[in-house]
Amino acid sequence: MAKEPMQVPVYLFLGLLESGKTSVIKDFLSSNKFSGRDKNLIILCEEGETELPEALVKRSRAVTEIIEEPEDFTAGKLAALDREHRPTAVMLEYNGMWKVTDLDDIDLPPGWFIFQVVATVNAETFEIYQQNMKDKIVDCYRYADVIVFNRCDSRTRQQDIRRNIRAVNRRAQVYFESEDPGFFEEEPELPFDFEANPIQVGFDDFGAWFIDMQDHPKRYEGKKIKIAGFVGKIRQNNRVFSVFGRSGMSCCVDDLTFLGLGGTGSIYGGLQAGEKKWGTVEATLYVGYNSSGEPNDFRLQIESFTPEKEPEDTIVYFR
Repeated sequence: MAKEPMQVPVYLFLGLLESGKTSVIKDFLSSNKFSGRDKNLIILCEEGETELPEALVKRSRAVTEIIEEPEDFTAGKLAALDREHRPTAVMLEYNGMWKVTDLDDIDLPPGWFIFQVVATVNAETFEIYQQNMKDKIVDCYRYADVIVFNRCDSRTRQQDIRRNIRAVNRRAQVYFESEDPGFFEEEPELPFDFEANPIQVGFDDFGAWFIDMQDHPKRYEGKKIKIAGFVGKIRQNNRVFSVFGRSGMSCCVDDLTFLGLGGTGSIYGGLQAGEKKWGTVEATLYVGYNSSGEPNDFRLQIESFTPEKEPEDTIVYFR
């Protein structure tokens, strides 16, 4: 039997020149998730003003390769790098002037897969690029899981930017970074109306709802909600629990975790331990509190369940 190729996550970094891609890669390399990797391969398709410190590269068990011309960025070249370095993770800093869609036409080496797409944007030049190079900058964040706006200040129109991005990419998590001590990141506008009855949470908005529900439980207590996920029964510590939720991931596959709540309702009557069903529920959210008044139990009383075909990608992405 042929041996299955090792799974190699590829972290794709998108952004125009001087948007901060290399700085974000430095942050990735500095994290514990990457310092313990067997070997990180960093592929640079352009060289900006910021360089990766040699000491950090060495400490992160990484090696860098440069591909400057688009005609050199081929499946054969990537396969050669895979054979030479045998990486356990790949960080690909893609040239911002190259078409992102061209990546679809390139076969990655066996085992390599796009795990996370991070886009970086210079907030100082964002509006100028939107006016004059819209196709290029939109390409940078259309496919991103995470979008980081660098060099923000008090004039950065955060909510306008969020709305702009949401028009083409509702899934991405947006972050604003600044060296200005007086800058603060505004709380994002919710992509759903929590005053509605029921509150209708879109497929890509599960993460925003889950975080806001935990941060502001009184906002949702006793409210009806319509949301997609799976109902199931899990066994834990020799006990069986009825749950509703989805799986979520923050940075790496090791972070995959269940984002869910306890569930009650007739839908659970026919389920066995370990069984789950995907669909949309209409339910009422109840919140339990401990003796200190802190919320410690979130539970959905499910009134109706509409079974649906499980989507190919049900993961909730966080950063």
